[in-house]
Amino acid sequence: MTDSTRVKPTKPYPTFPLTPHAHGQWCKRIRGRVHGFGVWAEPAQALERYLASAADLHAGRVQRQSTLPPDGVTVKDVGTAFLGWQRAKVATGEIGLRWFEDCRTILTGFVKAVGKGCPVSDLQPDDFQRYRARLAKRLGVHALTSPITAILRPSTLC
Repeated sequence: MTDSTRVKPTKPYPTFPLTPHAHGQWCKRIRGRVHGFGVWAEPAQALERYLASAADLHAGRVQRQSTLPPDGVTVKDVGTAFLGWQRAKVATGEIGLRWFEDCRTILTGFVKAVGKGCPVSDLQPDDFQRYRARLAKRLGVHALTSPITAILRPSTLC
């Protein structure tokens, strides 16, 4: 059978996130670009590959392979540790509740932007620049100081 007469398969189930492409791969258009994840004959493996890389691709990051073991330190872990440290400082009166709430809001947004399962070792300057640009669309020059301070401070814990 030649490529021109090959018939595309149907999706394995209606909510399957990938679509069959004419070149014989299960694909998904993400941020204007078509990405292939596996051959038609193996939709389960294609879905697995898609789910493994979806967070990076949807966030616009270059797809990276994690070098950390599965129990490695993630962005969410560092953010949670930092907020615990800040909560202790609120209890002793070193910082105000307002600063704590600002830190919590800022870190929650950052974790959503880079992905909660993203290993800390995979963070690159581009991730921080993209997040800052995202904040700059809705915040003024002076209002950017707090988010930058709150995001960079947890990195001193590592």
